[in-house]
Amino acid sequence: MAANPNIHLFVGEDSYLVEAAARRVIEAAVPSELRATAVETVSGEAENMDAQLASLRECTASVQTPPFLDPVKLTWWRGVTFLPGGGVGGRLSEDVKAALDKFSESLVASHLPDNQVLVITATKLLMTSVFAKRLKTIAHVVEFGGGGKGKERAQGALLRLPDLADAENLTFAPGADLAFLAKVGSDTRTIVSELQKMRAYLGTERNEVTTADVAAVTSVGGDEPELWAIHDAVSQRSPAALLKAVAPYEKDGSGILIATVMEKYFREAIVCRDALDRGWLDKWGRWSDKMSPSAREALDAAGFGPSTAKNAWAVKNAVRRALPFSMTELRVARYRMLAAREKLVSSVADDALVVSELLRSISKPRTK
Repeated sequence: MAANPNIHLFVGEDSYLVEAAARRVIEAAVPSELRATAVETVSGEAENMDAQLASLRECTASVQTPPFLDPVKLTWWRGVTFLPGGGVGGRLSEDVKAALDKFSESLVASHLPDNQVLVITATKLLMTSVFAKRLKTIAHVVEFGGGGKGKERAQGALLRLPDLADAENLTFAPGADLAFLAKVGSDTRTIVSELQKMRAYLGTERNEVTTADVAAVTSVGGDEPELWAIHDAVSQRSPAALLKAVAPYEKDGSGILIATVMEKYFREAIVCRDALDRGWLDKWGRWSDKMSPSAREALDAAGFGPSTAKNAWAVKNAVRRALPFSMTELRVARYRMLAAREKLVSSVADDALVVSELLRSISKPRTK
């Protein structure tokens, strides 16, 4: 049986690749001006039987409801954690298994109309399950790599790097790609963030990344990537750019990460802004030779001073981030990130709070 071009199933542990694939389908199927109303997202994160059945019912209802005012409709069943072999919440109950089988059977029996699209994303799926076998007969199914350990992850990252770099119009000199991945690691989201940083570092003058560039600007990979696109949007004080930058992180749990990273961003900007205001640093990132020894020691202790390991580009970039804000604005913004993170940790708010607080922080003051 021929695959239904309107059904897409993307599975993989690399959330960036999976979500990027889903967004490419959305961009191709739904015009940008219609996405606010024509795209219906159904959360697939559910840890118990009742929540799982509720999520499946919501997805089924969306698929069975044709477009109303828009010429097209896309249902994104996003981040499903309870497909066969999903591994969240223990073994699936018989009721959930039966419901999933019924859902896949209905998709096989009745193809979607040409103006409807279904996208399903999940971290794991047992490809020998009845659900998977049925979907393979009718849907566009892609299982992304990115799992495994050590050498397998590194090899996968090396294979993906040229395409990811090409998106930023970057190439690597011999050996620079290996040096880059040795520092950054194999997480795709972090790689993309570091490539965006490299693009800003090289500017418009050149596109080839050398080992010297890698040593100068890339950060060691870890649990807190720099989220370069978000940093750039905040420094521009651009709400539109910020909303675009946070879109890839729109999933449960990312709010704490963004709040943590951006609190660090504003904390460093406060130190930089203070140095600028006191005349210890100029807007071109040059340190004053008239700075007192105590001031130098204080800045070094804060991890930003002239005797730290920060190179000239890093200092210039910190100045670029601090200049658009007043000291008061930066302190308020940092407080908002601390407060948002506390609320998220205590589960009294959701991830949307962080985006809302960032938008408040970058909004420009009204002029009389």
